[in-house]
Amino acid sequence: MRRFLSVLFILVVGAAGTATLLMPDHAATHPLQLAVIIIVIVILLDRIFGWFKPRRGTNIPRSLVGEIEQLYFRCMREMLSDNPNVVQVINDLQRILSIDKNYKNAQHYLNRALFLRAENNGQGHGSISHMTADFRKLQEQLVDPDPAVRKSVVMDFIQFGDKAVDPLIALLMDEDSDVRVHAATALGWVGGHEAVQPLLVALNDENQYVRRYAARALCWVVDQAAIEGLIEGLKDTDAYVRQYVARALGWSQDNRAIRPLVELLMVEQSEDVREYAFSALADLGERNVRVARPMALET
Repeated sequence: MRRFLSVLFILVVGAAGTATLLMPDHAATHPLQLAVIIIVIVILLDRIFGWFKPRRGTNIPRSLVGEIEQLYFRCMREMLSDNPNVVQVINDLQRILSIDKNYKNAQHYLNRALFLRAENNGQGHGSISHMTADFRKLQEQLVDPDPAVRKSVVMDFIQFGDKAVDPLIALLMDEDSDVRVHAATALGWVGGHEAVQPLLVALNDENQYVRRYAARALCWVVDQAAIEGLIEGLKDTDAYVRQYVARALGWSQDNRAIRPLVELLMVEQSEDVREYAFSALADLGERNVRVARPMALET
């Protein structure tokens, strides 16, 4: 519907402009000008109220969507704690994947949780020795002159958990932007609090894709030390960066994020960013959404 409105707007504006210039006194000129005004009003109202916003296709019953989001958020918070309840995380993620096998990064987090459980249970000294050898082999590949080789091994580090953090942080300074993108993604999965400051540095990378993935990774490792840097990230010129920064601020559960998110809504033009900002405010308390919505609609 929005595409139709855009095409119609262009056609009517073109016709009205031509008629105004060439036939200002013609009987059809005034109706065309009126049509332009009406379409502009409809587009503005759609931007404010989202009348024609496309619905995201999903086969998941509405009753289960809320459950998935709640379980996933609980998993993320648990995985960020110093002593995560791995059994709970595994059960929650298995429940999520039983409903939607492709849901976000649930499968990756499940693999990580299963690895943590095996590590906590001390399974197999031979297996540990084998993994140590694999880890050293991967470290050697990180200094390969071919960026394709370095990029190919980044995600393999995830299985090593905390041991992988330092090598991944170093890769955030790699000269190849694709390697930096992969490193930021991997740090979001295994980095914990140690990854926050390096990812905040990556949030100012010259490459927009690195900034995007750094912002997304910060959603998973966000803590109070990240708030000021994330607030600055709301000013990024890239809409995707602003989206994920808003989400990270919402998941931070830090009330310092409320005012910057409201201020963002008062000037933000991207509908997706606005949606993420409202969602972030909801994460920080439903009352914030009720307060912010009238202020945002006034702009």
